Amino acid sequence: MERKYNAMLLWITPSICNLNCGYCSVNPNIKKTLKLSKIDVSAIIKILDKTKKTFRIILSGDGEPFLIPNIIELLDALTEKHYISFNTNLTSDRIKEFSERINPHKVIDMVASLHIKELERLNLIDKYISNLLLLKEKGFGVWPIEVAYPPLLKEIDKYRKFFRERGVEIEFNPFVGKFSGKDYPAAYTKEEIKKFNLKIKIRKSRQNGRLCNAGYNAVVAKSNGNINPCMHLNADLGNLYKGIKFKDKMVFCHVNYCACPLNMYDPYLFEKALKQNNIKIND
Repeated sequence: MERKYNAMLLWITPSICNLNCGYCSVNPNIKKTLKLSKIDVSAIIKILDKTKKTFRIILSGDGEPFLIPNIIELLDALTEKHYISFNTNLTSDRIKEFSERINPHKVIDMVASLHIKELERLNLIDKYISNLLLLKEKGFGVWPIEVAYPPLLKEIDKYRKFFRERGVEIEFNPFVGKFSGKDYPAAYTKEEIKKFNLKIKIRKSRQNGRLCNAGYNAVVAKSNGNINPCMHLNADLGNLYKGIKFKDKMVFCHVNYCACPLNMYDPYLFEKALKQNNIKIND
């Protein structure tokens, strides 16, 4: 799609979900006790307008965005001027309303987190597939992604066949964490990488000393609204309900490993930042 935005807001949603996957980093007891309040939509739109920028807003994190009580109202208001991306497990009853109210041309992408075993346990596989096919029919770019959790390896062919027969081609993203005393994704064997068809880019995560547009034209908003340049830099850049203060220069990353490097997350905005700062790099 044509890129018509000039800033990015990575909005970390609260860690509350209707699933309980074994590899999730969030304590399931916390997920059960958390309750989400409505978001002050008008306040957020007012702050975004003050920046005079058009945003790509990514709702991400360990939470399910469709559990936010007024999520449709929020997305409807955001997409009047801005663009959105987000992750969802596609089990919400509100997917149909979303498909009817939101302009698909304002949705850059939707990662449809699959979580096969948990959906099987809750008898939600058919609902997931139905919602995914509905969104595709309406013109949304939806990507069914499963975590390449090691225990799935022995059943991978079965699941690929099952979903393919229903018109869904699934992809796998690396599992990040410990399993059987091994650290992943480093512990994947060549055979496992081939079996999952993983595209692991280690270089992407090694950011130390590399230029980044974090804080310049891309920022991260935590669930309380506080704005930082990225997940690793805690510099105060305002609050989603009070104001956003972008930096006037790019930064050199000081962390060895970045799970979500903003200079790679949206290459379009990184290249835009380089041009605006008259910087040429050989990489």
